[in-house]
Amino acid sequence: MKLYKYYPDTNYSYKSLSIKGLWCHYPNKMNDPFDCLGYIDRKFDAEQIANFKKHLDIKNQTLQNLLKWDDDKISNFINQQRKTTIEKFAFCSLSKSVDDILMWSHYASGHTGFALEFEFDEKEINSNFQEVQYVKELPEFRTDKLAKFLSGENEHLEYLLSDISIKAKLWKKEKELRIWRKQPTYYHYKLENLKAVYFGINCSVETKAIILHLLNEKDKNFPYYIMKIKDNPIRLTYK
Repeated sequence: MKLYKYYPDTNYSYKSLSIKGLWCHYPNKMNDPFDCLGYIDRKFDAEQIANFKKHLDIKNQTLQNLLKWDDDKISNFINQQRKTTIEKFAFCSLSKSVDDILMWSHYASGHTGFALEFEFDEKEINSNFQEVQYVKELPEFRTDKLAKFLSGENEHLEYLLSDISIKAKLWKKEKELRIWRKQPTYYHYKLENLKAVYFGINCSVETKAIILHLLNEKDKNFPYYIMKIKDNPIRLTYK
């Protein structure tokens, strides 16, 4: 799978490249409040509440006490547990696209930055890699999955991560994929995962020189591309 990371022209970007790390941060630290629509409270009907109760581990005294609660209190508990799960995880964003004009404007400091191309094979793609869903309405939440996760069935974490990898549909062109970690940290990739560098149309000679210096571990045939404006239709391309 080929994925791209846009970088502004900053020292933080150079640090990321020098240590071969993709910085993952908490959702509430992102500049878009719609980055994790999972923060929004869901409403649960009687069937969803019953399904939640059905899959709780009643051997666990704390969870067993939930069975005595009314539906409204359980509904509030489910929403709080979802938020608690979100707050424990951090993510970094990558894209399946390297030629989106708005992404170069927003995430690569007005086309003065650069983008890295990565390739990950199937063995490296796991539940912590989540493709973002772009929605007009919040999907129905599987309360049974949360109940099983709270009961110790950790394989259901993948579903919870997918539930917090949803954004408003107007962001669809970003073609985003997220790497989730348990706390703010770097996701360290292998040198062989890095396949190419793309320089923005306004990228300075100095920035290009810094990037080339930081990538001196790569062989001489490592590809570098420069983004270009094309017309009819207006678009970005590279050479």
